[in-house]
Amino acid sequence: MLLEMSIKNYVLIEGQGINFEPGLNVITGETGSGKSLVIDALSAVIGGRFSKDDIRTGEEKASVEALFSIDGIIFIKDIMEEYGIESDADNNLIITREVNSQGKSVCRLNGRIVTLYTLKSITQYLVDIVGQNEYQLLFNSVKHGEYVDSFGSNDINQIKNEVKHLWDKLKELEKIIESTSGNASERERKLDILKFQVEEIESANLKKNEEEELRSKRHILINAEKLLKGLTSTYGVLFNGERGTKGVLDLLSEGLGTLKELEAIDGKLESYRSRIEEIIYQLEDIKGEIRLYRDNIEFSDGEIDSLEERLDTINKLKRKYGSSIEEILSYLNNAADELQELIDNEKHMAEIDKEIEITREQYLIKARLLSDMRKKKADILEKLIEKELQDLNMHGSRFVIKISKDESLINPNGIYKIEFMLSPNPGEPEKPLSKIASVGEMSRVMLAIKNAFSVIEKAPCVVFDEVDAGVGGQTANMVGQKIKAISGNAQILCITHLPQIASISDNHIFVDKKVQGNKTFTEIKILNSEDRVKEIARMLGGNENIEASLEHAKKLVRKM
Repeated sequence: MLLEMSIKNYVLIEGQGINFEPGLNVITGETGSGKSLVIDALSAVIGGRFSKDDIRTGEEKASVEALFSIDGIIFIKDIMEEYGIESDADNNLIITREVNSQGKSVCRLNGRIVTLYTLKSITQYLVDIVGQNEYQLLFNSVKHGEYVDSFGSNDINQIKNEVKHLWDKLKELEKIIESTSGNASERERKLDILKFQVEEIESANLKKNEEEELRSKRHILINAEKLLKGLTSTYGVLFNGERGTKGVLDLLSEGLGTLKELEAIDGKLESYRSRIEEIIYQLEDIKGEIRLYRDNIEFSDGEIDSLEERLDTINKLKRKYGSSIEEILSYLNNAADELQELIDNEKHMAEIDKEIEITREQYLIKARLLSDMRKKKADILEKLIEKELQDLNMHGSRFVIKISKDESLINPNGIYKIEFMLSPNPGEPEKPLSKIASVGEMSRVMLAIKNAFSVIEKAPCVVFDEVDAGVGGQTANMVGQKIKAISGNAQILCITHLPQIASISDNHIFVDKKVQGNKTFTEIKILNSEDRVKEIARMLGGNENIEASLEHAKKLVRKM
């Protein structure tokens, strides 16, 4: 519970101390007097925005200090102990925030300097500020889900954690699949390409130096006729002679015989004879080879076509895989290795895919259970809120918590969509709050929700920032009674313009704005019984008939 707050040099507040009471504390004052500054200061002390821009003009620093009683709130003490912060003998917690003109700020808990994160970790359980921004959150279906989950016992948290864990596992497995070789379709595409490339190269059965051999053979076949004629002529000249002449071999043989005869005269001719004899032996050897080569020459167009086709195959592979057969074969080795790696990965991926399938099924089982638990909570909460709305003069209205399952929607929160629906008038279909609720209706819906949660809310202090917007008359009385009812379970701070609410308060805080010496000041004071009646009379519009307004104000206070 908030006991006291001290504000110094904060915006228009020079120096003020405010005492708060259990139950309902109302804050009133003329429009523009600075009522919201009290809530802004409280927001700052529990970790909200607090900067050098909040320092009163002409001052060096601003500070806000709040004294909370945490007597009996065991879970807050436990959190404080986790951060090494002790409560005093009276189970009090003093929170201080300061900021100077250089923008340097400091947070203290019971005199100990702490980080803003530590401050928020503790104060989130001390104060719940319901302002205009929270009305806007009612238009957000994600917030609706949080309301349902937080209602009642915490039995849903374990299932939520299990759903979140399974979702995280699914995402991690999917990342492995993607990081290993892309998604499934990409892997299949890559496998098909590699298989085709390996099969295409292997089926060609390439051999090193094959292209050179083929080109040489083709060249020979193309020039076969020329070769035949040339070799025939050469053979004739060497061995047969032409046109009645003897061949070279015969002439050499005759010359050899002559040298043998002359060798008997001069032995020096023996070396000539020996060398010519060697030439004759060589010609005899080559004679058969030339004849065999000549006789085997064929004019085969089919063989040339076959060679051209083979060379064309090699050229096609060169255009795809390398500039030579050696490069093509190197590409084949690399592609075969990559293909095998992918095949091995496919086996691994198949195992992971199976694990993904199992995990997804486990997720769906838990997510369906979570949806069922939410439905049970929603059924109870739906009836409670609808009853609260009836009490708030929204007779015949229907409040529906729509939970729709969508198993194609896989997310950390489960396969569900929760949305608050309202039919403010009998006979009208329920529609989303954002499409149907007026300002007054939204105020009452928020109040109905808060009242339904008031018994189980952890925050010992709840702030309503103009929750009565858009209501009046008998509805204002009902709104006041609801706020009063909530104050039975939690301390309430309420900025209000309604005299019906101000008249039932346990503590009336009045905010006024004054100008002195060309400076503007916001003054805050706790009203006594007499001043309280005057303020309620002002709120009733007592400027024209002050006596009647004062009498009406007294009656309202006596009804309390």
